[in-house]
Amino acid sequence: MILKIDNLSKTYGDKEAVIDLSLEIPAGEVFGLLGPNGAGKTTTLKMIPGLVVPDRGRIIVNSIDASKDPEGVRAQMAYVPDEPSIYPRLSGREFLRFAGRMRDIPPDELEKRIDFHVKLFDMGDWLDSRTEGYSHGMIQRVVLTSAFIARPILYVIDEPHVGLDPATAETFNRMARAAATAGAAVILSTHTLPVARAFCDRLGIIHKGRLVEVFRTDQIGKEDLKDIFFRITGTGPADVSTFFSGTYHTSSTCGCN
Repeated sequence: MILKIDNLSKTYGDKEAVIDLSLEIPAGEVFGLLGPNGAGKTTTLKMIPGLVVPDRGRIIVNSIDASKDPEGVRAQMAYVPDEPSIYPRLSGREFLRFAGRMRDIPPDELEKRIDFHVKLFDMGDWLDSRTEGYSHGMIQRVVLTSAFIARPILYVIDEPHVGLDPATAETFNRMARAAATAGAAVILSTHTLPVARAFCDRLGIIHKGRLVEVFRTDQIGKEDLKDIFFRITGTGPADVSTFFSGTYHTSSTCGCN
């Protein structure tokens, strides 16, 4: 088992962000965490690398207990936050070289891995410019590359598809699947339900801090995943029909002073 979480809980003041969450993710699996905004997805993912300290519970990564050896656990994983950032005075390539050196990747091997991902994510035209001019999608490509060049046993990724164009999002999906096929485990959060259904092996729905249901995507059948999500979480789209019950009028004059 690559990732084992037992009765994980976290409270912020009076708010219970995560409540007694237990989960196991084996090698070779891509696991998607779904939930409404504020359900506890990001807090859960941040607790795995130790960016948020749980109030109680246990996290074990590749047989290493995070409470006993947090550095050992972090060495086993790559974490990508939902709002990634890069020091603006660095170029994307400089950031990747820095990240690779932190992982003790030999220089020649590091350059090979960077060159491969430059082509993979189509970064050749801008990777050597300072990141202060990057769009969100460009930053996302760089930080995802930093995760892949590390080749960890566990990938923890919060909203990987945000800011990516469709082609790059699909490239990420294929890379994450390739990593899982090679023996890693992937846990990610997403709001993109069609992608979650097509891409993940299992999905977990978290609601009000609790992991309320876990199921395999190949067992969903013909039911729409959004309908499953709405039913389990008790959420759904608002009724906007009354807003348009009137009629729009046009005028030949602007009515401006």
